[in-house]
Amino acid sequence: MKVGILASLVAGATMIGGVATAQTAPTAKTPTGPFGGDITGIVTLANEYSFRGISQTQRDPALQGGLTYEVPLGKLPLSLYAGFWGSNVNFATDINESLELDLVAGVRSKLFNDKFTVDFGYIGYLYPGSTPAASANFHEIGLVLGYDFDFAAVTAGVRWSPNYFGGSGNAWYKVATLTVPLPFVGKIAKDVSAKLVGSVGHQSIERNAAFGSPDYLDFAAGITVTAFTLDFTAQVIGTSLADVDCAGTRFCAVRPYFSIGKSF
Repeated sequence: MKVGILASLVAGATMIGGVATAQTAPTAKTPTGPFGGDITGIVTLANEYSFRGISQTQRDPALQGGLTYEVPLGKLPLSLYAGFWGSNVNFATDINESLELDLVAGVRSKLFNDKFTVDFGYIGYLYPGSTPAASANFHEIGLVLGYDFDFAAVTAGVRWSPNYFGGSGNAWYKVATLTVPLPFVGKIAKDVSAKLVGSVGHQSIERNAAFGSPDYLDFAAGITVTAFTLDFTAQVIGTSLADVDCAGTRFCAVRPYFSIGKSF
């Protein structure tokens, strides 16, 4: 099971380019839902689904999408959100799973003219086709803080699971992200914008043997260009894990990531 659990994760398996987009609910837009709330969605086609640097589709293409409903709490600088996000996965035969479904819910506060954001939320990672013995389903709660300085935006987050993937016990994920807009792009090409995005995360796991790897770092760096109402992303992603610690595969190695997304 040591190799089986990680093989299931790297051969098959949610924030930061090349990872599960369910980690952060979409930013609210003009009210489109009941009670003054907003319904936002996203559809993405990517060359793979990477979760915290580990490929969840054996580096094969992924089709992903989700919806989120967010509603303000009166005149308070608070809002509640809930939604779902899904992606195809390609797990090892001992789990025999082809779908990941994430359920998200939380509370968000925006302060200082929406420059400072506090987000406390829950994510449930569900694999409908897996058996109870695989212990694939797991849950996390997390806190994300962010500040937009105009010339750059930074976020820092921490997520905790009482029993991580594969029944690997208590797990913590800490991540920092830097986003730098490129305003000159809009001056060169009308209705086009671009931003640089980089992130570094650290995954710690109580029972490494059950998960199938030691604790590790993951990273992503690249650019997102928005044009024709589509988001085009190109990044370099990877982890600190050697192939021997990644079930003998290249699914944790440094590699390119590409996606085309549409928000609505």
